[in-house]
Amino acid sequence: MSTEKTSDVLVAGAGPSGLLLACELLSRGVRVRIVDAAPEPMNVPRALSIYPRAMDILADQGLRDAVHDVSGTIRTLSYFSDRSHLASFHIPQQHAARVLPQYETERILTGRLEALGGKVERGVRLLCLEGVDHSGRIEGTARVTAVLEGPDGTVERATASYVVGADGAGSAVRGQLGIGFQGATYGLEFALVDAKADGDLDPEEILYYQDPSGTLAVVPHPGGVYRFLSVLPRGAGTAGVEMMQEIVTERGPRGVRITEPVWTTVFRVHARLATDFQLGRVFLIGDAAHVHSPAGGQGMNNGLQDAHNLGWKLAAVLGGTSPVSLLETYGPERFEATRRSVRDTDLHTKAWMAKGRARVLMRDAGFKLAERTGAASRLYAPVLAGRRQSHPVSRETQLPSGASPCRARAKLPGGTGVGGLFPREQVLAYGMSGWTLAVTGTTLGAGNWHTEVGHIADRWPQVRVVTVPARTLAHATGCRRLGYHLVRPDGHIAAHGHEGDLNRLEKELGAVLVRGKRG
Repeated sequence: MSTEKTSDVLVAGAGPSGLLLACELLSRGVRVRIVDAAPEPMNVPRALSIYPRAMDILADQGLRDAVHDVSGTIRTLSYFSDRSHLASFHIPQQHAARVLPQYETERILTGRLEALGGKVERGVRLLCLEGVDHSGRIEGTARVTAVLEGPDGTVERATASYVVGADGAGSAVRGQLGIGFQGATYGLEFALVDAKADGDLDPEEILYYQDPSGTLAVVPHPGGVYRFLSVLPRGAGTAGVEMMQEIVTERGPRGVRITEPVWTTVFRVHARLATDFQLGRVFLIGDAAHVHSPAGGQGMNNGLQDAHNLGWKLAAVLGGTSPVSLLETYGPERFEATRRSVRDTDLHTKAWMAKGRARVLMRDAGFKLAERTGAASRLYAPVLAGRRQSHPVSRETQLPSGASPCRARAKLPGGTGVGGLFPREQVLAYGMSGWTLAVTGTTLGAGNWHTEVGHIADRWPQVRVVTVPARTLAHATGCRRLGYHLVRPDGHIAAHGHEGDLNRLEKELGAVLVRGKRG
């Protein structure tokens, strides 16, 4: 047993979510230790898609150019039924996903981690956790101790203020906590082949060939590689290139020949959610907290958003600028966001597996209608992109008092209300990297009101006040009145109110920030 080591946060797992969390914390001055049981970084493609919201998060870490340099763009989704074209959905630029192999995402994040002074300790296995308050109270204990085994067999005790399990679907951290992993496994196996191919394939288009025997998806990688993903035929002896070529020839894009395989695998699809994302001072993120179908490519994106949500909150509590109660919002916010994502990917997967003439006709009619009305580009693309993600409202004081158009607008497609994302263009234009109070309105007498807002903000010096013209927010929020939006460091709207709601603003600032404490 080696001597005890200490850190502010111990992260178990160096996949995309664990790496991003460590970067988020290090960039905010938090002492982080990140360990991973694997002796080497992953070298297979696995997750491919990075959607715009996750791209925003990576861009805020200064990684936009690094991702763009090695990734491609998906601009079109095309669906076929028995090889007959059903519909093509063209994705607007602002909602288009980037595609790159997961090992490239991890390489980029590891580079950022090391530039911030961090390092992944590999071959380190978590044996057990001590000092966890199983009642769930964060303040029930002062620290948590992890017993770790190094690559040479040395066992050590590592203490930290907080521990985060980012160690995948078979999470040792989740197992130590005794947290359930509820859900189901689909009854079919899927075969995957990543390979170069000859034939007429668009490097910016995903193809879905739907057939009574299952869907074949063809997804482009950068560098001329394509992912061929299909339901594994019953009784198939092998699941390699030869079998996949037969599927492509029988029911996929005509004239395409698989040439140089990069990776092949067979897997079952699971849809599972941890029953809790937090217990005491221990948190779960990424696949340790949730796994779901690859349909829609949301898995890694969801994990990156977990890391982003938890990172700034841990840093704020450790830095003393926010109360410990802020950390209690992580689980409910991410559980609800993940529940919706699992639901959506489940529907997508069931469309892949539709059988029976009535179900197939209904599915095909739905795709045709979506193309004809433009609904997929207007309604579904922003959801897939992560632009419409919203957290539940827990206090009435987060909302404006009385009836108002903005409360109604928030419930309509494309509307932004409390819990939703403040328009990204305004976040960038005003440099909203920390807590920001965005004040709007130019009505007569507004000067006195703005002065009152300034006096309130002075009591919470970690809040920056900016004045935003109401017209720039009206389309998203529906609000043209004198008022405010309290925007969190992650860009989500914490509270919104109007001229008579300054008492509500004070209560909200007091709920999320420590008064008089500078950031």
